[in-house]
Amino acid sequence: MGAITYARRNLVECEGMTGERLQETMVLLAFKPSTSSEKYRALFSPGRWQELVLEFRASNYELHHLHNESLLSTALQSGLSVIKTHQCYSDEKSGDCPVCNEPLNSLASTLPFSHCTQSRLICRISGEPMNEHNAPMMLPNGNVYGERALLEMAANEGILTCPRTNEKYWMEQAQKVYVM
Repeated sequence: MGAITYARRNLVECEGMTGERLQETMVLLAFKPSTSSEKYRALFSPGRWQELVLEFRASNYELHHLHNESLLSTALQSGLSVIKTHQCYSDEKSGDCPVCNEPLNSLASTLPFSHCTQSRLICRISGEPMNEHNAPMMLPNGNVYGERALLEMAANEGILTCPRTNEKYWMEQAQKVYVM
């Protein structure tokens, strides 16, 4: 009888505790761990302790306004979300981009893509920015590269080989691209 009085006083319905679960908990006061009832024997199992540890940690974090992730992880994720682009998850990853390489790629997978209001064109051959000093040049197949890289490639015979398709073109066939 003392167990029922104790349960009424200390076991109240709270967040996440349904009436059915409260009833199961109260019934545990009457059973021993060696009970023949499978439903209640599972609640006495050693694996249940791990569930209770996780529930306790979550309640403790919430009570003390703590985060369950480390501050390093939070800081890393803020930085990664700034530089994460759709290219980081395509076949054409950059070797210099931290998001494109493991293990940061998997850490950034759940983060939103960055919102870029100003784009920069980067030459796929040289990795240099394409601007007024290194104009973007389009080959007849539609691929765009920096003028410096194409001039360097065509220095010997004036023939360009597209690195993506291996098609050959004359330097005169490349057209300057104007970007607004």
